Amino acid sequence: MANTDKNAVATANQGGAVAATDFITYKNQLTTSVLNRIGQLAKGGITVPPGYKADNQIYLAFLKLSSMETRDHRPLLSAVTPQSVANAMLTMCIQGLSLEKNQVAFIQYGNEVQYQIQYQGRIALAKRYGAGDPQAQVIYEGDDFEYEINPDTGKKRIVKHLQKLENIDKSKIVGAWCLIPYADGKQDPKVEVMTMAEIKQSWLQGATKGESPAHRNFPAEMCKKTVISKACKLFISGSDDTGIYDQTDAPEYQETVVVDNKANAAEATFTELPKAPEAEAVKAAEAVNTDTGEAIDIQPEPAPARRPVPQPVKDPGDMPDEFTL
Repeated sequence: MANTDKNAVATANQGGAVAATDFITYKNQLTTSVLNRIGQLAKGGITVPPGYKADNQIYLAFLKLSSMETRDHRPLLSAVTPQSVANAMLTMCIQGLSLEKNQVAFIQYGNEVQYQIQYQGRIALAKRYGAGDPQAQVIYEGDDFEYEINPDTGKKRIVKHLQKLENIDKSKIVGAWCLIPYADGKQDPKVEVMTMAEIKQSWLQGATKGESPAHRNFPAEMCKKTVISKACKLFISGSDDTGIYDQTDAPEYQETVVVDNKANAAEATFTELPKAPEAEAVKAAEAVNTDTGEAIDIQPEPAPARRPVPQPVKDPGDMPDEFTL
């Protein structure tokens, strides 16, 4: 390689390192702000769930966010406000969920990122609130299905569900039910029953209106996801807040947050938030050693394409807004 070419590569790498350093600064400052806010909330008894590593999950969330882009193909983090990113990460940590595990989705609305819990996240939350493994079944035409409602408690109970193999036909689904037992077995299970009309109505609230390949090819599985998601939401809303209000091993972080009296943690006011990084900084960070800040020469292979940001609902099987926590 000629000296001029070497100088050009060195200059490019140096510029990439500077831009990436800007992104690393942004990431570190925003992470510190969120962790500080968690520390402040811990003094009021609101902590992350036991065993949940907030700093690790925030780091993993940044890795995922840095690979996502807007509809006009800009890096997502350069197009949304740091406040909205911090709010979404704070809510994720308080609920003890993971963006990297697809338990939540960060969805772009204008210049903000909004937090949305996903199907996997609802199951994880329900288990944290004392649920066992959800069990769901699809009801087909010809099935001998019967459930009852206790007039004293209003609770549902599956009386019987007899199903013949020849009844299983995706074009003849009439409903689905879900049973969520308590992990300790000391209370009656939670039961939810939905008709196919109710299930389809919930699908209409999603981005694909129930017309995605998953809905068309695997409607039985999508029906199960829908009824499980609704049952988990009802299980969580009927439980106490032991899962998030716990003074045990409250994390210790330095106090650089604004103390306020807002009840909703997602409306927190953060201090020392950085400005949103430039698009070039986000792109350059992919080719920089984040430990040393040195540029990495990755000329032989182009960086992988960014994933577009999900706009309405990321997973077509997720419940609509009225079933979202």
